[in-house]
Amino acid sequence: MKRCDLCGKAEAKLKVSQLDKDGKTTQLAVCADCAQKRGLADAEKTKAGAAEVLAELKGRVDDTDQKIACPRCGMTFAEFKRLGRVGCAECYVAFHEQLEPVIRRIHGAAQHVGRSVREGRKGAHVKMNADRLKGALASAIKNEDYEKAAALRDQLRQAEAECGKDAAPQ
Repeated sequence: MKRCDLCGKAEAKLKVSQLDKDGKTTQLAVCADCAQKRGLADAEKTKAGAAEVLAELKGRVDDTDQKIACPRCGMTFAEFKRLGRVGCAECYVAFHEQLEPVIRRIHGAAQHVGRSVREGRKGAHVKMNADRLKGALASAIKNEDYEKAAALRDQLRQAEAECGKDAAPQ
């Protein structure tokens, strides 16, 4: 049983990886409480396997799924549930409302930030770092740790400048 690297008390539920400016990866084992406090994730709602989610969908085909169809290839949402794959790229648009929760369950997010060209990947990491800093800043302000908040504010401004944003923390 691995203990949380942040508090050292509770059992770790998540493994968090962070990429620094030099491209070095740091991994932390984090408990559910520390993850929630830092806005990382809800450890109890971890990603489900694709096969598990698709098998669950296959068992829940109803009449309304027959009515939702792709205008390009004609595939219905019921067929998607049975086959576990879409018919064409337009299906993602046609089934957007139904697919988004499924994609979130499988991948943990609806926005892809994975494999891409190096600059796109760097931009995604910079944005994720800025989001992490925003959460830490809010926590520092809530805990009335103003020195830490000032340092985080400065780091956030630098991260947002790298993202090309002019948003100042509130």
